[in-house]
Amino acid sequence: MLTSSITSLVVESDPQRAEQILETLKKSDRYDFLCYHAENLLDAKRTLVSAKVDLVISKGVMEEVAHLDILARYRKSEYEPLVLCLLEDEEKSVILDTADSTADDYLFYKDLSDDRLIEAVQHAFERRDLLSELKSVQQSTSVDGKGIFRGLLHCLDIALFLVSRTNGELLFNNKVAEAWFPDGVNDTVRELFEYAVLEADSVELEIQTESSAVPNAELRSVAVEWKGRDCSLITLRNISKRKRAEEAYKASQRRLDLTLKASNIGLWSWDLRSNQLHFSDRWKKQLGYNSSEFPNTMDAFKSHLFVDDVEEVEEIFGQALRGEISEIELKYRMRHKNGGYRWVLCRAEIFPDNHGKLSSLLGSHIDITDRSPVVGKSGLETSLSEKLGIRMERIAAELETRASQIRTNFRGDSAIVERIHELERLSSSFACMNEVLQLEAGKGNQALEALALEAEVRALYASQRSLLPPRVELDVEALGDIRLYGLSKRGLTFALTEALVCVSEHVTKDFKSRIHLTIERGSKPSEDENCPVLRYRYTGESVGKAELLALSRTPHVRVWTEVEGAFSVLSIAFGCEVSKPKASNVQNKPPLVLLAEDEGVLRLAIRTMLESLGYDVVLAEDGAEAIDAFARRNSEFDLALVDLQMPEIDGYGVVATIRAAVEDLPIVRMSGDSSDELSGLLDDSDDHSCFLSKPFGISDLKLAIESLRIRVRA
Repeated sequence: MLTSSITSLVVESDPQRAEQILETLKKSDRYDFLCYHAENLLDAKRTLVSAKVDLVISKGVMEEVAHLDILARYRKSEYEPLVLCLLEDEEKSVILDTADSTADDYLFYKDLSDDRLIEAVQHAFERRDLLSELKSVQQSTSVDGKGIFRGLLHCLDIALFLVSRTNGELLFNNKVAEAWFPDGVNDTVRELFEYAVLEADSVELEIQTESSAVPNAELRSVAVEWKGRDCSLITLRNISKRKRAEEAYKASQRRLDLTLKASNIGLWSWDLRSNQLHFSDRWKKQLGYNSSEFPNTMDAFKSHLFVDDVEEVEEIFGQALRGEISEIELKYRMRHKNGGYRWVLCRAEIFPDNHGKLSSLLGSHIDITDRSPVVGKSGLETSLSEKLGIRMERIAAELETRASQIRTNFRGDSAIVERIHELERLSSSFACMNEVLQLEAGKGNQALEALALEAEVRALYASQRSLLPPRVELDVEALGDIRLYGLSKRGLTFALTEALVCVSEHVTKDFKSRIHLTIERGSKPSEDENCPVLRYRYTGESVGKAELLALSRTPHVRVWTEVEGAFSVLSIAFGCEVSKPKASNVQNKPPLVLLAEDEGVLRLAIRTMLESLGYDVVLAEDGAEAIDAFARRNSEFDLALVDLQMPEIDGYGVVATIRAAVEDLPIVRMSGDSSDELSGLLDDSDDHSCFLSKPFGISDLKLAIESLRIRVRA
């Protein structure tokens, strides 16, 4: 068996790669590695002569030396070390050309990570030990020796099969195989034949099985000789837990991708410790490039800057690197692939390490070329992406960091579940901001035309087949010609996409599964008459509460789940189907609300919510400004929203001033500190006010206002 101490030789001429491999081995908590390093084959030969080396990790292709010659030099060592070869992408043919004399395992530099390397070492030693035991048992006539060996195979946490390559006869299987496949081990082995385990000398891939205990497994097969017979030694390793974590991550990543796509935000990061830059695919797409066309280098970035903007960009980034500023926000021009220039709004934050030194920059790009020029403060109010920019981009940067952490843990299961939960929490926060994004998108359409619901659904889902699991089908049925008013096309796209993602995550994923989508009018007592409703019927678990909450935050949308026999149903109602509003000669003056909020992003978000509910809004950025605004127009206000935590004069003082003048004005007190709700500084007998905890959505705000109206009427 693999011992805890391994003497290893790393043969690598690239200093950075060699340092990465040696560092990975030294910090491993599984095994104690004694490491040697050689830059070429001559140095490697000297080390092999002077030291008992258990493992060689070597570059698989070297100048003027054939791959087989490299392997032969390592094999000549009297201790017969295991050999792991590292290859570039273009060197895949090496494995196929040398099938009879390959190394013990191959890894590609692009896939190299700490977990992948340590796992490859472990698997290589395990395979050698199994083959060695097979050989020793074959040569031994001792019954005790065979019994010990068989006991060893039964204790392994893998399903093991020994199969004749000539006729497919199952010669041996361990007890783990019987436990995992109680309905028939022979049937399981026959299913594995389709993966060419009897034809190929070596097979390694991930498969799905019919066993509920092991739905996902890693299949490995190697040709061996057993008592004079040509056999295949087949092993199955349970990787179901890892696959579930990967699927959960991919689902969360899909949500992030959809959000970034809608917001037109490109992300970038700069690791100052390794001086490595990374530009996201959307960042590059803003300049007309795909992922492989634009290098992740500072030279590439500078070469695309407009010459007149270079000095300012270098100055601002220089201040950040010197620690003089902690955030960056500036506009500059970058050259597009077509030769023209695009205006870009760049924002970034600087993050220190545990010792207070600058370690990384996380930032975003928003293409603002096509936005109309404006004057004064309203410059950032022309687009909701800019209104909510700073907060949304910080969340996006944090999501990107979490995603990176999860990717590095795919090969090991520790801490994955916790990080997945954290990623889902952050995605939910991003979904809250989407609500306001969709509100603003609807306002920008000016006149909302009727949408033919069936045509819109079919067109959208035809372009989103990738969101469905591979073996699940979707069919659409419309019960009549149903048209939708009052919702923008973009808002409908958000709702339909989120719904398909939610259902796809819960549907049973097999060849018999089908999502049946019906488009109909409301028919139940709880539904408004003629209300357009989409019902997704499928076999599988019901959509969870957190996902329902995210869906319900789409304006003009109600969602619920139910069970109909063997089917789960997700229903989405899009408000009432009504005729186009007719022009009216009566000018109804909208109610007026005073909004006192010192945080700019929240002030703009809450203002958008209030306007969508039909209010005219008077803004105040602090307590003193709120009191002045109320003094000028106190008799006109129908409602006030007051943040309790503001500079200068806080919200308590604003509420007291309002109450001294008007006793029955409805007031919504807001705070992100839950202790403010229980504060004794406010009169508990005030029936014309209520407390709303931040952050909140439009449904929470609407409920608070309705509760105040009920109190006033009572």
